[in-house]
Amino acid sequence: MGSQVSDPDLDLAPLPPKDVVLSLRTGKIRPFGGVKGLSSAINKQPRHGKVQLAVNGFTGDERQYVMHRSPDNAIHQYDPRHYDAWKQILPDRAHKFKVGAFGENISSANLSEDNICVGDKFRLGPEAIVQVTMLRQPCYKLNHRFEYKKMSSLIQSTGFTGWYYRVIQPGEVQEGDQIELIERINPRWSLKRLHHILYTDTDNMEAISELSQLEGFSKEFVDLFQKRLSKGTENMNGRLLGDFAVPWQLYKLVEKTQLTPRVQKFVFKSEDSNIDSENLQFGRFPHVRLRFGPDSKFTRAYSVVSGDMRSFELGIARDDNSRGGSVFLHDNLKVGDILEVAKGHNAVIPILGSDQESRSTRHIFVLGGIGVTAFIGEIKALEKKSANFEVHYAVRSRDEAAYLDLLPAERTTVYAKSEGRRLDVATLIPSPNDCRDDCFKALVYCCGPSSLLTACRDMTTRLGYPRSQTHFEEFGGAETGTGDPFEADRNGNMWSTGQVLKVPREKSLLEVLNEAGFEIDSSCLVGNCGTCTVDVCKGNVVHQGTALEEEQKESSMLSCVSRGKGKIVIDC
Repeated sequence: MGSQVSDPDLDLAPLPPKDVVLSLRTGKIRPFGGVKGLSSAINKQPRHGKVQLAVNGFTGDERQYVMHRSPDNAIHQYDPRHYDAWKQILPDRAHKFKVGAFGENISSANLSEDNICVGDKFRLGPEAIVQVTMLRQPCYKLNHRFEYKKMSSLIQSTGFTGWYYRVIQPGEVQEGDQIELIERINPRWSLKRLHHILYTDTDNMEAISELSQLEGFSKEFVDLFQKRLSKGTENMNGRLLGDFAVPWQLYKLVEKTQLTPRVQKFVFKSEDSNIDSENLQFGRFPHVRLRFGPDSKFTRAYSVVSGDMRSFELGIARDDNSRGGSVFLHDNLKVGDILEVAKGHNAVIPILGSDQESRSTRHIFVLGGIGVTAFIGEIKALEKKSANFEVHYAVRSRDEAAYLDLLPAERTTVYAKSEGRRLDVATLIPSPNDCRDDCFKALVYCCGPSSLLTACRDMTTRLGYPRSQTHFEEFGGAETGTGDPFEADRNGNMWSTGQVLKVPREKSLLEVLNEAGFEIDSSCLVGNCGTCTVDVCKGNVVHQGTALEEEQKESSMLSCVSRGKGKIVIDC
């Protein structure tokens, strides 16, 4: 394989002829693909007359994803000859393949991935000079663009990707301007050859070593190949499938404060000022997902204490026996660091809301430790309405009672183990329709360690509480989603014939399904929200989590936490 780098007989990439700008387009960020929360500037419109080209791109052109705003991504070009090929590959979508469909800024007649090399410098128009930085890595938004689930993967396999330029010298550009190669510094590194190493010959360490130091390359690709040298080929599913439509955004840690010996306050602020107004506010029982750590190895969900998607606060307890996420946040994340965040959502919230209450209601909150964060927003809303509620908060000691100052003192009882006080759910949870004093409907909320949740669930079940009068929230731990290995057999048209997935002890069914390329949406990752539910056609399941009712468990399972016994047949 190493001969691919050093073989002097390798063909040089052909020199491109002089060319002209056939089209010039720019676009604004707009809602996209019919998916809530998904936006893009891919729908670019033709520009006529002179358009100013600056270091960050053409005037009037926007880029939605923060990482795409790098100067290395200033201009995207796409070979229009590819559109004829696409019409042959996907004839039923032929009407979608016309110039501009890939969100390109410019197109020309003669430039292609075959005759363009990394680092090539071109004069664009009378003044501007641009340099090729990388080919385009297709992402999941192209699946939505062309309404074809495998479009991004197909673009990657064909090599019809297009490429990016950085701007070396600004200037004005218009349709009809010449594009002329003025310098070639990497004549053996055509974009076609780069594509081969990037996606086919991925273990060619000698080529990768050369690419990791290649002059003119984008920082994104230098980093990518340097990581390959040390850690191997990256997982491409997130980019191709869009992290299963999770709209990740960049947030900066702006405050980190120790609240108790085990709990720290984290305040994050969005790096993007263009947050969709419809996506700004959190709903009931809000949570967010964070992706962080080396190579973004950790994905965790946390309840939101306060704020909105512009800036929000989390309270996170350190757990030295956990899977490592909380320890990393406590020990390694620093003010100024940036990580990825996605707004959480709940598939179902069965407990009654205030607009559904038909008569007198008493809200009973049973909280343990950091579980207090799950319901601070709900408690504040009830307090504002002067509703009838009570809070029972179990902690190791008052010094470890995080956010106690946010709970109304006259309605809150603290059960501190250091003071010999024990929370007994049997004495706190009344019958669902209690008439010992004035008749009222009881709504029970619980979040805390598994022992507390089990006690609350057992008590409410024993008393005959309907699902509409309870709400439980898990906060996960080291063993969440793991357990005895099992197999998941395919059923239904979405599965490849004969495919059996092995779920090892250390992974959840959700992880295995997503690694296999199935777009299983998820949110809380601990069994609270029900988003990751899959149908169970045959076999026995060990159910975990709180999102499913007993009747639902007969034919469904939460793929993030529940596990099969031996072998199960599922349909997702």
